[in-house]
Amino acid sequence: MVFLKRGALVLLALLLIFSVTFIYLLGPKDAGSTDKKEIKIVAGMSRASIAQTLSSEGLIKSQFAFFVYSKLVKGVIIPGTYELSAGDSASTILEQLNKGKFKVFRITIKEGWWASDIEAELIEQKGLKQMVGFADAAKQYEGYLFPDTYEFKIDETIEGVIERLRDNFELRTKELRVDPDVVILASIIEREAKGPSDRAAIAGVYVNRLKKGMRLEADATIQYAKGSSKSIVTVDDYRNVISPYNTYLNDGLPPGPIANPGLESIKAVLNPETHDYFYYFHAKGETIFSKTYEEHRAKVKQYF
Repeated sequence: MVFLKRGALVLLALLLIFSVTFIYLLGPKDAGSTDKKEIKIVAGMSRASIAQTLSSEGLIKSQFAFFVYSKLVKGVIIPGTYELSAGDSASTILEQLNKGKFKVFRITIKEGWWASDIEAELIEQKGLKQMVGFADAAKQYEGYLFPDTYEFKIDETIEGVIERLRDNFELRTKELRVDPDVVILASIIEREAKGPSDRAAIAGVYVNRLKKGMRLEADATIQYAKGSSKSIVTVDDYRNVISPYNTYLNDGLPPGPIANPGLESIKAVLNPETHDYFYYFHAKGETIFSKTYEEHRAKVKQYF
């Protein structure tokens, strides 16, 4: 009996030592560290391989302890790229892997950007080499890549970004009567307006022109035809840029959106200002409107 009691005490002592050691091994490798390391977990990677990777990168104290703990906790380890720190415990690291708390990037897509502008931001400013070819893939969705601030995982795909932007367009416009013509005209207004205050008035100009059968004659459409969102449009371009997007040469709306409009430009098309203006130009921070071509020319001379 005494022998059994001693055996039980020894077993309890061993269990206690094992528990304390196990808990210690699950603690932070370097409690004072705030440095982050980028770790990529790929689909199909085993828990043993993940534990080995974390150990080799100096993020955990014990490969074996992490492996056992991950088996006990279970949960699905979600593939992706993570930023992990040796200052975090094994439980904190595993929680990030289980919840898919990926390394992310934020991007603000501005109203009036083209798909090519978005690609430039993704590659040149965010350094995401996997986004090469975004503009070509997204061009068919021009106009429906909703301007907003987004957060994506760092290894997001071109298809994933496009889908998110398009889904946001659907979400933000679901209460509105938006059809392709609305988006096309909104895209023109987004590029032509100099500020929120003149969107509805400019929309009124284009609605008046369309009703009367006049050409839109929007410089922004020539810019799109020239293929550069930062190109300067000259008077010669009005006749020399041969493209269905040149609204100086073609009647009606261009064949598709020339940019990605924001919600306010879409609303301006749906609720244009009612007036008798058919012409406008920008000067000294103002938008100057006119009813006739003669009046328009006189005002241009006045300001320039």
